[in-house]
Amino acid sequence: MNRVIVWFSCGAASATAAFHALRKYPHSRVNLVYCDVMSTEHEDNARFLIECEKWLKCKVQRIRSERFTSIDDVFEKTRYMAGISGARCTAEMKKKPRFAFQRAGDIHIFGMVAEETKRIENLEHSNPELEFDWILRDRGISKAKCLQTIERAGIRLPTMYTLGFKNNNCIGCVKATSIKYWIKVRRHFPGVFARRAAQSRELNVRLTRLDNKRIFLDEIPPDAFDGEVEENISCGPECYFGPARSVSEMRKRMREEEEEAAREGSAQV
Repeated sequence: MNRVIVWFSCGAASATAAFHALRKYPHSRVNLVYCDVMSTEHEDNARFLIECEKWLKCKVQRIRSERFTSIDDVFEKTRYMAGISGARCTAEMKKKPRFAFQRAGDIHIFGMVAEETKRIENLEHSNPELEFDWILRDRGISKAKCLQTIERAGIRLPTMYTLGFKNNNCIGCVKATSIKYWIKVRRHFPGVFARRAAQSRELNVRLTRLDNKRIFLDEIPPDAFDGEVEENISCGPECYFGPARSVSEMRKRMREEEEEAAREGSAQV
């Protein structure tokens, strides 16, 4: 029987998707898999993952990059943060480990909810070779419903939600362009904000906007209003880096990078 892979992300939607997958499929077929970026997520995510394992009665398997230890490591080694082609950290820390883990014939379940039809269409178009089960969309389950499901299970929502962030991504997500997002990061995580500001200056990346103009993080006025974060920041499978959007394209790029690394190693010897 083909594997059913639920891509767990320490978010309410992916946890709810796992709950429904375990009710739909035999437990022996279901694999809960987490692309491990815990080192740059909120520390409370470790608690949330463990409580979800207890609730679901299923262990979450962790996979991670063989080359990078954190998103900061990606920025420093590749000299790239984010741009029109997406974020390099997502490609290196999530997509490459996922492509290495998955097999032909797997059924993929992501935490995409009923209101995310456009994201779903884009992912299906870019990856026609994959088989998906949109278990939340097909049941009409919204993001709000996912949050309610977690609370009814007696699990406290991850801290990033309670702080007012829309997503439970890495702290200081470089895909965020909303000035409200970065003001909130500066308020709650000043150390991370200072690091992102320094990294963006070094790499000449203007991550946010003020009055429709791109600015550096350290140019955000100190008295700027800390309002509700409205930006929905995707760190999902449709985020891509460069031209490699599909599985086949990414595998080709991975082989090319491995061959290049091997050549560099031989040259150093």
